[in-house]
Amino acid sequence: MSKACTLENGVLNLAVLREDSRRELFSILDSIGKDICFVLDPELNGPLNHVLVDGTAVLKDHGVKDFHAFGKTVKTSCEFVLFLVRPSVRAMRYVAKYIRDLGTDKSASSKKRFHLYFVSRRTLVCDEVLKKEGVFGSLSVGEYKLDLIPFDDDVLTLELDSCFKEFYVDGDKTNLHTVAASLIKLQTVFGMIPHVKYKGTMAKTIYQMMAHFQREQEVAGNPIGVLDPEIDTVVLIDRNVDLVTPMCTPLTYEGLLDEILGITHGFVTVDAELIADDDAPNSGNRPAQVSVPLNSNDKLYAEVRDYHVERLGMNLQQQAREIRERYDEFRKNRDASISEIREFVKRIPGLKQSYQSLQQHINLAELIKKTTDSK
Repeated sequence: MSKACTLENGVLNLAVLREDSRRELFSILDSIGKDICFVLDPELNGPLNHVLVDGTAVLKDHGVKDFHAFGKTVKTSCEFVLFLVRPSVRAMRYVAKYIRDLGTDKSASSKKRFHLYFVSRRTLVCDEVLKKEGVFGSLSVGEYKLDLIPFDDDVLTLELDSCFKEFYVDGDKTNLHTVAASLIKLQTVFGMIPHVKYKGTMAKTIYQMMAHFQREQEVAGNPIGVLDPEIDTVVLIDRNVDLVTPMCTPLTYEGLLDEILGITHGFVTVDAELIADDDAPNSGNRPAQVSVPLNSNDKLYAEVRDYHVERLGMNLQQQAREIRERYDEFRKNRDASISEIREFVKRIPGLKQSYQSLQQHINLAELIKKTTDSK
C-alpha cells in the first residue's frame, strides 16, 4: 500500500489529476490485452507510487501478469510486453535489447507483441534510435500523459530531474512542450488562469506556447478553461534567474532533511532503527533501511516542516509534553465513569499515532543536529 498523500485537505481538488492519470494508465492496459508483461523504467517508479496509491497489485485487474524493471533480465510467457519509459537514448537501447532477446526466445509458446509508451512525450530522437537498432517496426508506440503529479495537498511536480541540463547544456527544449501542456491541462481542470506572469526566456517561451494553443482552440470552437477559475495567478520563473539560492544551506526542517538525507519523490530513506517503534517486537526480518513519507498525511510534519531548525526542538518538546499530559490526566482520574473510559479508549489509536510521529521526528531532528554540529 502506498503512503502517498491522501490530498484531502488541499485548497484545490488535486485528487482529480491523480484519478485522471490512473484512468489513462488503466485505459492503455485495457487496450493492449489480458496477458501483459509490464516493463517499467526505474525513473518512473517513484512517480507511479503517487498515482497507484493502492499499490501495483491493482494492475492485475487490467491484465498485468508479470512486472519487471529495466536493467534486469526479462523472461515472460505473456503474449504482450508493455514498456513504459522516459524518452531517453538509454531507455531505447534497453527496449531494443529486450525486443531482440524476447523475440528470439525459442521457449515462448507464442509470438510476442510489443508496445512502447513514452512519459509523457514521444521524441524524434527516440524514434531514430529505435530505427538504428532495427526494432522500430516491431512495436506499436504511444504516449502516456503522466505530467502533473500531486505529491502533497499543495505540491504538483513534473519530476523532470534533468530538464535544467537539457535546456542550458544540451540545448534540448523538448520539455518546454511538456511544461506548457501541463499548464494547459491545469486550466482545463480548474478554469482559465486570468493572470500569468513570467521571468526569463524559457518562461516566456512557455507562456507563448500556452497562448498559441489557447488561440488555436478558440478558433476551433473548443476553448479551454470554460469553468470559473479556481487559480488566480500563475508565476513562471526560469531556474537560471537565481542560481545562488540552490547553493545555500537551508535552515528549515524540511530543507535540512533534503540537504542531509535527500528527499526523493516525497520520501526520505533512513536506517530502520531510526524510526523503529519501541513497542514493536524485534524481528530479524526488519529491513536495514526504510522509506519515510514526508507529506501532509502526517499532521505534525505539516506543522513543523517550515520551522527554523532552532525553533523545531522547542516545538517537539511541547508536543511531547502535551501527549504525556493526556495520558497522565487519565491515570490520575481513578473515579472515571464507564463513558469516560470508553471515550479515552477511542482516542488511544490517535494518541499512539501522534506519539509514533513525534518519536520519528525527534529522531530525525537529532540526526540533523548531529550532522550540522559536526560541520
